[in-house]
Amino acid sequence: MASALPLLLLWVFAPTVVPEVFGPEDGTGNSASWATCVLLPAPSVPCGGGLGVGVGHPTPVLLMAPLFSHPEDLKALQVSIPRHPALDAVLAGAITIPCLITYLGPQPTAGTAGRRAVLGTPRVKWTFISEGREVEILVARGDRVKVSEDYRLRASLPIFHQRYTNASLLLTELRPNDSGIYRCDVQHGIEDGHDILNVKVKGVVFHYREGSMRYAYTFAEALEACARIGARIATPEQLYAAYLGGYEQCDAGWIADQTVRYPIHTPREACYGDMNGFPGVRNYGVVDPEDMYDVYCYAEDLPGEIFLETAPDKFTLEEAAARCRALGAELASTGQLYAAWSAGLDACSPGWLADGSVRYPIVTPREQRCGGALPGVKTIFLFRNQTGFPDAQSRYDAYCFRGITCMVPILHANTS
Repeated sequence: MASALPLLLLWVFAPTVVPEVFGPEDGTGNSASWATCVLLPAPSVPCGGGLGVGVGHPTPVLLMAPLFSHPEDLKALQVSIPRHPALDAVLAGAITIPCLITYLGPQPTAGTAGRRAVLGTPRVKWTFISEGREVEILVARGDRVKVSEDYRLRASLPIFHQRYTNASLLLTELRPNDSGIYRCDVQHGIEDGHDILNVKVKGVVFHYREGSMRYAYTFAEALEACARIGARIATPEQLYAAYLGGYEQCDAGWIADQTVRYPIHTPREACYGDMNGFPGVRNYGVVDPEDMYDVYCYAEDLPGEIFLETAPDKFTLEEAAARCRALGAELASTGQLYAAWSAGLDACSPGWLADGSVRYPIVTPREQRCGGALPGVKTIFLFRNQTGFPDAQSRYDAYCFRGITCMVPILHANTS
């Protein structure tokens, strides 16, 4: 039985065989290293085996097994954005999109001057992708950064000139159309890598007025009106960011700093304000708080779900409220509907809201019956000057809101 010892040792210490995987000399690009330790039990030995171990008891044995890596894992440069799958930001705020660079060889060092030093540093390019269109944000190499005109003064790499391992992008003055995919590309010598991240800019600015008439709010009443509909009064920065994202409204309204403003892209009669024929946000300046105007509100969070309720005969306002209560919900507020629209709710069905208004959210414009060629929350008014909510006995669908603890908005719409 003594001859069993060499055979057993040969079996125990034999390398693990992995089918169809080859070493570094096979030309496939796969590589193997003997770096992984695998703990296996030795086979049980019958009585009298002469190995000095307990009969029938396995003994742990340390084996060296080859570790095979995918070729991409061995690249000398790796790029990662450690915030997958998505990152949320807020309108008019700022966001830092991380982009970390790992060098498996010697790292380039920052702070060295001269053309040769610059050429020896990694090249970083950030791009923005939305609806199949790709736009360059900036390109950097060493201390040299070229920012595209559309992102001038609001895009930068605050850390890259100090550490070439961090190409994180700082983007300020966020707009609604900043939502999309961001891609970080890094090239160093013959090596390159990239990663992407989806960014969602939350928050929406909207014009609000009393159902009875235009320009019905003092400044204090404007604050209360926004709060009553589940929103808050917009700041100048939020209104300007909304304007840069395409928002237009030819109605003067209160803003949080007690100024009165309105955003115009297409100047026209009665909408010139203080800017004549130029586009921009019109500004009346600080106004007497007892003067009367509409208001611009801001909604951001939707801590629950909005769903559309319908019936063959539709609902009066009172019936709509009762139907929502029967479902453990309540009529949605105007601010909640705007927040849901900003998050993607699309329903071509006018429905009652808690303030007695009738509205419906359109993300993808379609037939004329859905409110025309522009996206937005559409409102049913009685009069051509966009005043007057429908009579409470009129019949429409209902938008209900149910609060939940889930942090991700759940949007439902029963649409044809």
